[in-house]
Amino acid sequence: MKTPTMVSFSYCFSAGFFLMTAAQAAPATPAAPASKPEAADKPYVLFMRTDVAVEQNKKLYPVKDVHGPMFIISVKGQPVSVPMTGEAHKLEFQHGLTLARASASLTGLESGRAYTARQDPKMKRQRDAVLAEAVIGDNASLAEGQFITALNKNGILINSDARMPDGTPIRGAAESAAAQDANSAAAAATAFQSQSQMENLRQSNLTSGGFAHLAAEADMALENFDAVEVRFNVSSAVFLEKPYVVIITRFHARDDKPGVARNAVFAKALESIGAKPSRVEVLHGGFPFGFEIEDLQVHLYNEGKEVPTDVAQKRVPLTREEAFEYLKIDYFRGHKGETMPATPAVGRPDRLELARLGPKQLEAVYFVKVDKVGRPLGTFSDEECSQRVDDSIDALARNVRYYPALEQGKAVDGIARLILPHLEL
Repeated sequence: MKTPTMVSFSYCFSAGFFLMTAAQAAPATPAAPASKPEAADKPYVLFMRTDVAVEQNKKLYPVKDVHGPMFIISVKGQPVSVPMTGEAHKLEFQHGLTLARASASLTGLESGRAYTARQDPKMKRQRDAVLAEAVIGDNASLAEGQFITALNKNGILINSDARMPDGTPIRGAAESAAAQDANSAAAAATAFQSQSQMENLRQSNLTSGGFAHLAAEADMALENFDAVEVRFNVSSAVFLEKPYVVIITRFHARDDKPGVARNAVFAKALESIGAKPSRVEVLHGGFPFGFEIEDLQVHLYNEGKEVPTDVAQKRVPLTREEAFEYLKIDYFRGHKGETMPATPAVGRPDRLELARLGPKQLEAVYFVKVDKVGRPLGTFSDEECSQRVDDSIDALARNVRYYPALEQGKAVDGIARLILPHLEL
């Protein structure tokens, strides 16, 4: 549930992630360290939710999913893909305090600057060394072939003692043979020299792993990072079928003026998340060389709704009673002077409790007498409250907390309609 007060921010994105000016960005809160497991009596979480909407045909639509480099939105009930790259699109964030019952465990969060494969100094130097080795090898093979060909006089033999049928020596035969010998010797010498040069290069540091390592170390000292790397473990007691992660990074470029910061936002679809922890690793490039990270936020979503985690913004665990008191404050503030019936607020049965109910019990509408502070007094199967339900249903209904009925904004006793599976919290 969200409070009436919402804060929204609009951005434009392109080129693989979204860049925003510091003046537009939502106030960033440093990612919290992994927290200890909450006590069983605090199953609710109050946190600052971030909703993401993207513009399509001059209208903003909530993001429902992420698939590859695409945001998925719903337009007239049909899924529509909006690319994260290429043409710029307007992006809007809305922030609001939200109470949730389901939460995910996000632990071992590590993040920092990194290199894309194209920019990684070690990989670049290794590629250069391999390329140099290949070029030297090709040239050495070519020189060896040229040397052998020269020794064989290109496969052409000239007889220096060639004669006519009558035994007369052929004029110029001796000179041609001598010229061929001289040319072959010169070509062989040139080819041999090329072979020696290639062998010297092969033996030099140019293709050695040690030279590549030292050169890479020198390159890394320049800190020309161009990517952000994020790693964490995630699990959830409630199965998340279509999760995705949105990462918001505040950074400044090497040539930015003091006090100036930029923001980048990128998203990635994840495999389904269950009770068994899974490892998530995200690498995203496109940052200006040598940038510095000021802050990084990780937001987890499932089917378009943010799921609170250990690193959620302004996260506060609450007991059921604390959650109910928070909701009541919002309830009374939103219905000043109004007349309202009593309604269920918090206390949804868990999966095991719902599994014990029959189909008719799951579909049934029950009627609960509620006092002016929201406490249940009795559960009935009829609106006149004359037929009490069995103890199992009554126990579930008494575990629920209710918004009290209002008469011109004043809390009074009332009767609430209850369908157990329809409770959100």
